[in-house]
Amino acid sequence: MDIILNLIWILAIISVIFLENKNPGEALFWTVIIVTTRYVGIVLYMLFGSTLSIKLTKLVRKQRFTTEWRKHAYNSVTNIPGNNNESFSRVSSQVISFNSAYNDSHLTACSDYSFFTDGSSHYNQLFKDIDEATDSIHILFYTIHNDETGHQLVDLLTKKARQGVKVWVMFDFLANVRSTPRMYRKLKKAGGIVKRLKPLVHQFRSHRKIVVIDNKIAYIGGMNVGNKYASCDSRKTPWRDTQLRLKGDCICELQEYFLKDWIGVISKKQGLEMLPDFIKTAQEIKKVGGSPCQFVTGGVDTDSKSIQMCYLSLIRSAEKSIRIQTPYFIPTDSVLDALKVAASTGVKVEIMIPGIPSSFFLDPVTRYYSGQMLKVGAKVFKYHGYIHAKTITIDDQVCCIGSVNMDIRSLALDDEICGMFYGSDFVSEYLSIFENDLSHCDEYTLEEFEKRGSMKKFAEHVYLLAAPIM
Repeated sequence: MDIILNLIWILAIISVIFLENKNPGEALFWTVIIVTTRYVGIVLYMLFGSTLSIKLTKLVRKQRFTTEWRKHAYNSVTNIPGNNNESFSRVSSQVISFNSAYNDSHLTACSDYSFFTDGSSHYNQLFKDIDEATDSIHILFYTIHNDETGHQLVDLLTKKARQGVKVWVMFDFLANVRSTPRMYRKLKKAGGIVKRLKPLVHQFRSHRKIVVIDNKIAYIGGMNVGNKYASCDSRKTPWRDTQLRLKGDCICELQEYFLKDWIGVISKKQGLEMLPDFIKTAQEIKKVGGSPCQFVTGGVDTDSKSIQMCYLSLIRSAEKSIRIQTPYFIPTDSVLDALKVAASTGVKVEIMIPGIPSSFFLDPVTRYYSGQMLKVGAKVFKYHGYIHAKTITIDDQVCCIGSVNMDIRSLALDDEICGMFYGSDFVSEYLSIFENDLSHCDEYTLEEFEKRGSMKKFAEHVYLLAAPIM
């Protein structure tokens, strides 16, 4: 037994140093922990530091793409013509070029879009679209709550599955521990397929939100499924969020990202059985052009730091303004530095955070980093309620909306998706929403920050220690 345990100990050290391609500081940290605490360190590393199982899953997924999936379905979704007639600004062109080259993000278009800034209107439209589905319903959420709204969704999906509609549902394992298998029993019995993502991983979560219905309608944004997103939370109310309903060529891109996660959790046999239907529906999507957009996904299954690099590209492209909405403001060092440089060189930086604290440990860290931005001339606004929207707008030219919080977890750890939208009408419409939100905010000033009490300062420094996993 001692020989086996020592072998595991050595393999863990080898994994940290040679296999996982961590940055030197993180690799040194985990090596010291494993060497000094041995088996306790191995357990801690497996729970909070190891990305090996995720990367192995990515390799298996890639192998599946090299067979029939890659040959047919994958090529069907990625060959989307861009909007070559669009005249882009310098800022837009720079962001488009970066995401195309670095993140392999294809320029596509949405022919129609709708914004939803509250849960009630979002669920009304989403449930209506689901009820009218005739072929397929593909759903990926971080969490589907075990409450009235969650049950309403599952009951509706069960109804559609009984009608012969292909219902595929995915959600994060850890975020849904309260959603017992019993909640989905009828849906599965009706023919729906339900999968929990990352059941053996505790640190790196699946935080994406993607819905694709009949290959004609898609949703992305910050909302999950639950009563609290419709301002039914006892404390965090009113709840302000941003969700997008999209139509057009971009559906193919979002279908692809859903598919990449989906084939990682189903058997190869199931995948091949589903392939003919997928190819048929993918080929039926009409290329109609519209407002140009791109999508970027990120996670620790690669070492490219796609989301963080995308945000750095956005921030460094700004010439006039950067407007951010986020429930938490806990940026990585590189993103924080980029924002400081922007604010210090005359770019107008505005950050909107909740007026209602997110939690006892997130609020002090958000306050600390907000203060760092106030010191370089940025403006911080506290919303009269709980703002859960995840948006960033650059120079009135680019609007980014998705599942990405401005925190270290979203930027560097979790699976995320964000959409970059370049159409002037789209950006103008969202800026009007931002301006309306400002009318429901109080400005948080540098004077107020510097007058905070010693207990608040103490809490900030204590919880900052946990910032890398927030």
